[in-house]
Amino acid sequence: MALDMNVDLDEKLEQLAKVPKTIRLAVVCALLVSIAGAYWYMSYQPAQARRAELVTQAQELQRTLNNARAVANNLPAFEAEVAELERDLDLALKQLPNRKQFEDLLQDISTAGKKVGVSIKTIDRSKEVKRDFYAEVPFNLELEGTYHDLARFFEMVATLPRIVNVGALQIDVQKETRTATRLKVSGKATTFRFLSGEA
Repeated sequence: MALDMNVDLDEKLEQLAKVPKTIRLAVVCALLVSIAGAYWYMSYQPAQARRAELVTQAQELQRTLNNARAVANNLPAFEAEVAELERDLDLALKQLPNRKQFEDLLQDISTAGKKVGVSIKTIDRSKEVKRDFYAEVPFNLELEGTYHDLARFFEMVATLPRIVNVGALQIDVQKETRTATRLKVSGKATTFRFLSGEA
């Protein structure tokens, strides 16, 4: 059975002409509204969403660019500040070393004693006491010398690059003559070291 594919265009136009004008206008309006709605949902709305997304990305990139320009404009100032902070850190690490350098400190103390005529009898290291980021390194010491020599010795210890706190001292007369009095000093001192991430 064959389908009749021939459509008489004139006949269809006559049928359409018989439809009332208001219905024809309503059908045309409905068709236009359908086309506009399809365009809105399928093309315009996704394009607007993509545009808003691109605007947000552009604003974020502009902020990043402005921050980078600000850093680039102040780069010499930042570099100078970093260099100054590194110098401060180096100075602090000399006062609070990150390695065990007790022997170096003993050598410095012995040298200071020899320079001013103080005899260092003993220096005994005690157990470390760990704190947050540093450790206290206490040690007992025993010295002999005249009052003035001992004063110069403690002055030299105070000027060492390493921090040394001298605690309570016991002072006794070791030997007394008409020309000089020799004193015996014993007590505890404390130095410090940087723990540098140790457990």
